[in-house]
Amino acid sequence: MARGKYIAFEGGGGTGKDTLIELFKQKVAGREDFVFTRAPGGTPMGERIRELLLSPEAKELHPRAEFLLFLAAHTELIEKVIAPALEEGKNVVSNRSLLSLIAYQSYGREQMNDFMLMQEAIRFVMRGHIPDLCLLLDAPPKLAIARARKRPGEPHRFVTEELEFQERVREGYKKHVGTFAHKSVVIDTSGTTEEAWTKTQEALESFLLKRL
Repeated sequence: MARGKYIAFEGGGGTGKDTLIELFKQKVAGREDFVFTRAPGGTPMGERIRELLLSPEAKELHPRAEFLLFLAAHTELIEKVIAPALEEGKNVVSNRSLLSLIAYQSYGREQMNDFMLMQEAIRFVMRGHIPDLCLLLDAPPKLAIARARKRPGEPHRFVTEELEFQERVREGYKKHVGTFAHKSVVIDTSGTTEEAWTKTQEALESFLLKRL
């Protein structure tokens, strides 16, 4: 059986990941060869770690402790969802991947002294399960965060970080998007949802070699 494809949607808060993934999900509704998940999360334990990491209390975490908790959640997701699905020939679509740890925990948290160790830890957890396609959704942080803060409900703590943090996250994404994916496409999502979806659909169809 041919291995499935691993597709990751990446980008800072407010760049449109949830919206575009939902549109993709609608296009392939009813198909059993697609599995949709999110990171952190996607497993019972991963969701519990996610809840902790996004809580206001987690602001007190040391940056290395934060990184290791994210790493634990990703390990659960890869071992229990992503790897088994790919081996069954299913295509996995994930809202975020381990690339987020480079962007947020290394660049955002300014932990560059530990950058090489972080990369080694990420590769250890990946076990070769690198996204076949990473779609990096990109928009100016000031615009993206303004969008994110307008969502219903209380914004999580990464959305409330200062603009300088968001700029560093964007820098990390742009510098390393090609490092943790076999193929990457940067999609400008600063315009309308329709414009962003048109670009996303074109990238997906080009990669999957079929119309959605």
